[in-house]
Amino acid sequence: MIENRQYRYEQVIQKIEETIQILQLKPGDKIPSVRKISSTLNVSTTTVFQAYSIMEDRGLITPRPRSGFIVSGKRTSTAGSAKDIIPLPEFVNIYAMERIMIKNTRKYGVINFSILAPVNELLPIGKINKAMQASVREVAVDNYQYPFLEGHPRLLSQVALHSFEWNKRILPEDILITNGCMEAISLCLDTVTRRGDVVAIESPSYHAILQCLESRGLKALSISVDPVTGLNLDELEVALLHNKVAACIFMPSCHNPTGASMPEENKMRLVKLLGQRNIPLIEDDALGELYFGSTRPLPAKAYDTYDNVLYCSSFSKTLPPGLRIGWVAAGKYQAEIEMHKFSNNISTNSLLQDAVGRYLEGGSYNSHLKKLRAAIKIQYNKYKEAILKYFPDVINLSCPSGGFSFWIEFPEKLDITEMQKVALAKGISFCPGHIFSPSDRFSNYIRINSCPLFNAKIESSLAILGSLAKSMLNDLEHQDNLNNKLKIAI
Repeated sequence: MIENRQYRYEQVIQKIEETIQILQLKPGDKIPSVRKISSTLNVSTTTVFQAYSIMEDRGLITPRPRSGFIVSGKRTSTAGSAKDIIPLPEFVNIYAMERIMIKNTRKYGVINFSILAPVNELLPIGKINKAMQASVREVAVDNYQYPFLEGHPRLLSQVALHSFEWNKRILPEDILITNGCMEAISLCLDTVTRRGDVVAIESPSYHAILQCLESRGLKALSISVDPVTGLNLDELEVALLHNKVAACIFMPSCHNPTGASMPEENKMRLVKLLGQRNIPLIEDDALGELYFGSTRPLPAKAYDTYDNVLYCSSFSKTLPPGLRIGWVAAGKYQAEIEMHKFSNNISTNSLLQDAVGRYLEGGSYNSHLKKLRAAIKIQYNKYKEAILKYFPDVINLSCPSGGFSFWIEFPEKLDITEMQKVALAKGISFCPGHIFSPSDRFSNYIRINSCPLFNAKIESSLAILGSLAKSMLNDLEHQDNLNNKLKIAI
């Protein structure tokens, strides 16, 4: 019986193949009917039809008029290549899980490996304070009134300068200032989608993106992410052939949670692939400035000759996140984006916009970014060394190209939910992998963020997590050995 209503179709196919093996069916033999499989696995007939269709495409079964399907002569693994996979849309149900996680983190007052924001020690707090004082002192009358809808002119000019070296520059009039990057993404979704639409996302995907889809009644079409090269474009291309996709939300640079960055040629291919089909690309570039390499990876927007990329970013990962200053450059969708912004909250705080604009005008932002990137790379190395030292040898650890996150895979048998509960009781918080997927796909993964400055307490907390994981895995192995002995005895 399949209990999870969002059970992935690959697993449904696997169950059908197991049924064929149990019945010892040979090429030419008739396989159980759709209704029989539906009843046996407790899934809808629609799901079974979809699974049979994919198995037919893979050459595993063959249709017979008025007789259902028979086993074909070709037998391949369901874990096939990217071109074998046809992702299917699914509704998102993740808000409750994340709300409980955040509530528990606050309740237990923990060492928080869940937070994804720079700590004050790495931020130019003093210079930001001076800029805010100047904003209050010099132009208080203007900054205490409603600002321009699109944003403060000083800030718009400074944001536009960030695209100076792009193939396709962004002008001040192309930009709308928002309350952080998530409002920018939300405005984009309100503009290019309607309830029930299908939106292609990354798998894994930042959990706040999934919340945005859930709150709008949108279906998620998950496209896998390679831990090094990012979004699987072959899989996306196949998915677009089989689904009507209203929009895509991708994070091409310093992806959260894997840290992967797409090669530049892949970004160009992505822009062309979606531009030719007129499918809007909502680009999340919130972490793009936090690269580990020698040069800043350009966003997909830099290659957008189709005016089809809705570019979203913010200062929340490079300046104090409490400022909540983000922006969107939405190309041909800009006018409608502004309409949604006005109807939602009229505008973004003018005083804070002016302060950030003044700080940027001071010319020290690039120097700050250089120091910040050096600091987080040091943090990354210290965390990595501790994780490799204290965690089980069987883990798979991502090698991010930037950002704050480690994406860690454990053996499938490890109960991450139980591990999280025990860790919280010990005063340690991390993000469980299942909140990064609409279908519980990454239930044996965790995300550890290297935002808290590394010290003896942080190292001790990582040691505790590693010891906990080792203990749980040893208990499982011991139980497996007992079960095997019982089987032999019987």
